[in-house]
Amino acid sequence: MSMYKAIILDLDDTLYEYEALNRQAVAALRDYTCQLCNVSVEEFDNAFSKARKDTKDILVETGASHNRMLYCQRTLENLGKKPAVAALGMYELYWGYMLEHMVLRDGVKEMLDLCRDRGIKVGICSDLTAHIQHRKLKTLGIDEYIDAIVTSEEAGAEKPNPIMFHMILNKLGVDARDAIFIGDSLRKDIEGAASQGIEPLWFHNGEHKSFRTISSFYEIRGILDGSK
Repeated sequence: MSMYKAIILDLDDTLYEYEALNRQAVAALRDYTCQLCNVSVEEFDNAFSKARKDTKDILVETGASHNRMLYCQRTLENLGKKPAVAALGMYELYWGYMLEHMVLRDGVKEMLDLCRDRGIKVGICSDLTAHIQHRKLKTLGIDEYIDAIVTSEEAGAEKPNPIMFHMILNKLGVDARDAIFIGDSLRKDIEGAASQGIEPLWFHNGEHKSFRTISSFYEIRGILDGSK
């Protein structure tokens, strides 16, 4: 019988590979916008980079700071274009590409089946906006496994802010000592969870002197069985 009552998971770059896919989606967005607005690659890159930076500077460490609709709107404004004409199409193209190409990491489904079989609750604790994170879970085919979700949009703050971890524990109805947190960010996920008394597992290739690491979700069975 497992000593854990819940597994809490980060989503982006933990359950699927986000960074490389994001670069590809931005490239598709660049091609689309350059053709639509008759601008150069350099003009787009400058406008998009400024849009992203300005959004994050204004909406510091909140879910809205990741909102691609704001990035697209500000990009068009920076290019001197009417934002209402093209921003929605840009937004839908970006997320359409992401959702079409995202792939669940090996071993995640097996881990979730194991949790279901053993009565271990599963939570998602993720930065970004709620709407798109729900779409990702459904696209990845794991929505029915998730017992609770907290996004930084809902919390009004991002990891490693304690409110994120407190909210997901409360939703799951478990104490910190009865949960594991799995994530890819050392600062946000691992150090953040540890500071709140939740045992962290760093999804990472390599070892750490203070925290346990996993490089594959197939390793979770051994951890739940107490053999790792």
